[in-house]
Amino acid sequence: MNYGELIGDAFRITLRNRYLWFFGFFAGGSTGFNVPTNIPTGGGNFNPDDFQSSSMMLSAVQVGQGLGTGILIAGIVLIALILALFFIFMSIVSQGALADSVAAIDRGDRRSFGTTFRSGMGNFWRVLGYFVVFILIGIGLLLVIGIPVALVIVGTLAATQAVGARIAVIAVVVILAVLALIVVFVPLSIIGQYALREIVVRRERVLGSLGSGYGIFRRNIGRSLLILLIQFGISIGIAIAFFLALLIVGLVLFIPTIALAVAGISTGAWIAGGIALIILIPLLLVATGAIGTFSHAYWTLAYLRVTAAAAPPTAAPSPTI
Repeated sequence: MNYGELIGDAFRITLRNRYLWFFGFFAGGSTGFNVPTNIPTGGGNFNPDDFQSSSMMLSAVQVGQGLGTGILIAGIVLIALILALFFIFMSIVSQGALADSVAAIDRGDRRSFGTTFRSGMGNFWRVLGYFVVFILIGIGLLLVIGIPVALVIVGTLAATQAVGARIAVIAVVVILAVLALIVVFVPLSIIGQYALREIVVRRERVLGSLGSGYGIFRRNIGRSLLILLIQFGISIGIAIAFFLALLIVGLVLFIPTIALAVAGISTGAWIAGGIALIILIPLLLVATGAIGTFSHAYWTLAYLRVTAAAAPPTAAPSPTI
């Protein structure tokens, strides 16, 4: 496999098909109250009826405020839930859409935003099943690793009162647990990448894709780990470049805000800061979409190259006599 060509193809597909960035982005009451008007105004005369009426009004105001606060909190929770469900839905759609479209573009097919979105919708339920299965597998593996670790730590704390022994045992157990997590979840992440493409590109069933993804990884362990290592290095480089670009662009955009704030013009500083945010946020969204698209394209192309290299050569037709 030519890894330089793999990276170049992923960049090329990302730059030439900018509509994919949309999918890459996801694949990452006030209450008022009336002042009571029957407040006693007598010249020092205390009227128990007025006091009782004012107390009742105050209680009603407090109840109204509590009810309004509860409605406000419920509304915020509902909006947050709707947004979370929307992002989950779009993430599932985008995973299938990107895998299928990148594979099609690599074959030389033409794709558009509409065909990509329809592809994601067509793979929605199988990709959803894939995520559910992998989440359950991840939880199961965490329990397999975490329960013995917890039992050893609890047993050590109960067996000895020596601080040094406790610290030594816990440190060793934590180190072993971290190593176990790396050994288990690094291959699982690679298998998950392959399994997703098996579902979308090869139209494999969810459970069948797990076995296929594991088989691809087992036959290409070194190559798969190198693909992951290269992606890790690229991700570090992209993160550094993204941070520096964000710092430079943010500084340029917020220079008027800083100048107005130093001059003591708070209103102008707020307005300038708002305008800078309006410009900066879309740039961040676009950059995030492009990075997500590249990462997804990289793994899709890596999957295609690995499976193509592992496929047995086609036998040449025997000459007719």
